[in-house]
Order: sequence, then C-alpha cells, then structure tokens
Amino acid sequence: MGTHGDLGNTLKWTPPFPDMTEVFKTHTKKAINDAVALINARMCSPGIFHMMLLINSARRTAKYDVISAWEVLLKADGPKDVLDNPRLLNARAEINDEVEIRTHTPPKFSKDGKFAVLKIDSGAQVHGVIATRWAGYLNSKALEIIMVANSGYRPGFVNFSCRIARGARSRDPPVNIIESLKAAADLDETGDLVQRMGESFARGHKEASGGIIPTAEFEELIALMKIGEKPDPKPNRENPTKTAKVAPQKNTLTKYFGKK
Repeated sequence: MGTHGDLGNTLKWTPPFPDMTEVFKTHTKKAINDAVALINARMCSPGIFHMMLLINSARRTAKYDVISAWEVLLKADGPKDVLDNPRLLNARAEINDEVEIRTHTPPKFSKDGKFAVLKIDSGAQVHGVIATRWAGYLNSKALEIIMVANSGYRPGFVNFSCRIARGARSRDPPVNIIESLKAAADLDETGDLVQRMGESFARGHKEASGGIIPTAEFEELIALMKIGEKPDPKPNRENPTKTAKVAPQKNTLTKYFGKK
C-alpha cells in the first residue's frame, strides 16, 4: 500500500514491483485507494513529532500520530480492516475539517504576479494539501507558484509547501520552484539569508518543493518576494488620434457667408 500510495493507481505492477494480480482479485483498487487515504490522513493528524530547543525553551510540535496508523497496519488482514478502523476514520474527518477551514484563506500575490502566498496557522500538516488545491484553482498569465505557509505546525518556524499553478505547468522553459525560491532569497543584500534559513529551505522536487525555516527568515523571504505589493501602474498610452493637435479650420462658415 505504501508503493500504491506514493505512485498512484495508474502504476503498472511490473518488475521491479511485485506481482499484484492476486491482490487485486481479492481487494478492489477502490478499497486499496481508500485505505491509503485513511493511512495518510492519520499521519497528517496531530501527534508528538519532535522536541526542539527554541529561544531558551523546549516546545512540542503538534502530535504526529504515526504509531496509530502503524498499529492498524500490523493488525489488519486486508484493506477492510483499515477502512473500518474508527481511529483512522476520526483522523480523516479531523483533517478534512481542518483543510476546509484553512483552504478559505485568501491569497496575497507578489508584485510581479508570479507567486501567490496563503498564510495559515494550523497544528495539522495540511499545508501541502491546501497548496495542491489552490494550484488547481488559481490561474493567470503571470502566476507560476502557489505557496502555503503554516506558522502553527512547529513553534518558531514556518512550514511551507509550494506547487506549480495549473496554468503554468506547460510553460517553456518549465517552472522550477526550487530555482525560483533560491532566486528570491539571493536578492538579500546581506548575502546570508540562504545560510540562515538552513538546509530545510527549498527542499523536495522542482514541481513540489517546500521547507521549514525560522519565522523571522521567512518574513524576510516574503519581503524579498514583494508579497502584497501592488504592481507598478502600466504606462498611460493615450490614443494618438485623441491627443494629436488639430490645425484650426480656415474655411469656416463665418468666412463663407461673410461679406466679400
């Protein structure tokens, strides 16, 4: 189910993957898909993830209850045991509710229109899900990257996820999230922002990147990206026919009917 969850139901189960013929005869693909969704939901719900020393004090992150999902898998004889497990069902409901609440956060755009950033405050690991949702919804000529930044998942840090906007997925050259994030960070005049953000900045894939960086450094990055700033006004190109000076008409009615 781990391979199926990572690679999806379009995977062809050929070597080096195991032969799943008998499995699919016993359990439908829908049942396996639903079971994978429940496992993922439990792993995204609050749990003890780790402890970190932050500004002279230790803080706990939100609960990362992997152990519950692991125990269910060890005891399950098939997908049905996972699908009917109340702990996993409750976890999925919890995550669905959290995603629904946080998804309605309005985005702010960068000055050049390439980035859309949504800031949320959630103890659950839902920033990636929300980024994926908005990436399929927002669309404009300039927009390239959707970022969802979660300041509530780990105290003192911002966990963020980035996805390529729907309208930018077929652009040439292709959008590279990692390169775009690093290009924004390189605008720092001190030259040490990337170093201060640490190794967890701009990690992952060029089409699905993210990171975990200190809150102060994240705000510096957002400022460099010019999030929330209005674009420069376009030059006023007036119609030349309206602005051209018209020569005075010599053959006027007064002269025509005037005395000769």
